[in-house]
Amino acid sequence: MDPLKHANSAGTSRHGGVIALAGDDHGCQSSTLAHQSEQVFAAAMMPVLNPATLQDYLDLGILGFALSRYSGCWVGFKAISETVESSASIFGDPTRIEIVTPDDFAPPPDGLWMRWPDPPLAQERRLNGPKMQAVAAFARSNKLDRIVLDSRPARLGILATGKAYLDLRQALADLGITDDVARQLGLRIYKVALTWPLEEAGARRFAEGLEDVLVVEEKRGFVEDQLVRILYNLDASKRPMVVGKRDETGAALLPSDGELTPTIVAGAVIARLRRLGHADLAREQRLARLELLERSVAATTVKLQRTPYFCSGCPHNSSTKIPDGSRAMAGIGCHGMALYIPSRRTTTISHMGGEGVAWIGQAPFTSEPHVFQNMGDGTYTHSGL
Repeated sequence: MDPLKHANSAGTSRHGGVIALAGDDHGCQSSTLAHQSEQVFAAAMMPVLNPATLQDYLDLGILGFALSRYSGCWVGFKAISETVESSASIFGDPTRIEIVTPDDFAPPPDGLWMRWPDPPLAQERRLNGPKMQAVAAFARSNKLDRIVLDSRPARLGILATGKAYLDLRQALADLGITDDVARQLGLRIYKVALTWPLEEAGARRFAEGLEDVLVVEEKRGFVEDQLVRILYNLDASKRPMVVGKRDETGAALLPSDGELTPTIVAGAVIARLRRLGHADLAREQRLARLELLERSVAATTVKLQRTPYFCSGCPHNSSTKIPDGSRAMAGIGCHGMALYIPSRRTTTISHMGGEGVAWIGQAPFTSEPHVFQNMGDGTYTHSGL
């Protein structure tokens, strides 16, 4: 956090710009904990972009650098394996993105960029004031968030971001809700790219005239709380119901743990349509089949499992072998697979840079004179040394 806060407070060059990519692991597939980065970026007051598709990676990447250059902020950029480890045909010409300079914001005379000397309280005033105003103006002018489907009149609005947007579109397709059917049902879909700070004018336009809003996002609620704050002071007669992680009764609606699936999202969409009087037997049957299939897949047990093991010739295969009567502790890296090999007598796990700390706590309370601590080369040069 400290490097992010200092860097963002100091700012960027008028000729540069910084995008900070966060490799988020929602499903804990290659990390010690499932995690998301939005709250960390927001705590450092860094605008956050959440791409949904590979096309978004290029487009929002270009826009992200321009946003950083214009506002003087570092810009957080969310990356998850579902998108990174995929392929698609995209339009590669970067000139297809036209950067619009806001005409409704005037930067201060001394600009928003890095300078020296720059006292901490001056940095704070600039970051909380004109920098955030510049971010909002850029988001408005370049339409980072946009309505991708609308109805006249619209009753149910669905806001989605990142991978959850693709889950939503797949859920609608699985339910047989085409764009024409969606318009008949009074749906309005808002695709949010800038998840923090949520652009207020666009959010209010999205919510205008709606009775109900469903926020679809992975992990902990992030955009939902911002939307509620933006709409809270509207006249009660013009303020829609906003639900996401929980519904209006407090019952769980979309989970904060694990990963969303199109079927989970489909269930939430059907629940909101029922509330608006749009119950439909065919859609209910489609949802039941989807849920049955998902339960069947989850209940399937694999009788033959391949235990993780070291690659042929891997030095960890020999380095994790310890003398008889000894024990070792694991850490971050491929050598951690020693945990799955009983003969290696390796226990515990550690965050990067914390290797050996468990022994510091144990050593005064045992007659054991020595243990081995495994540490990868990257960890050693990064923080272990």
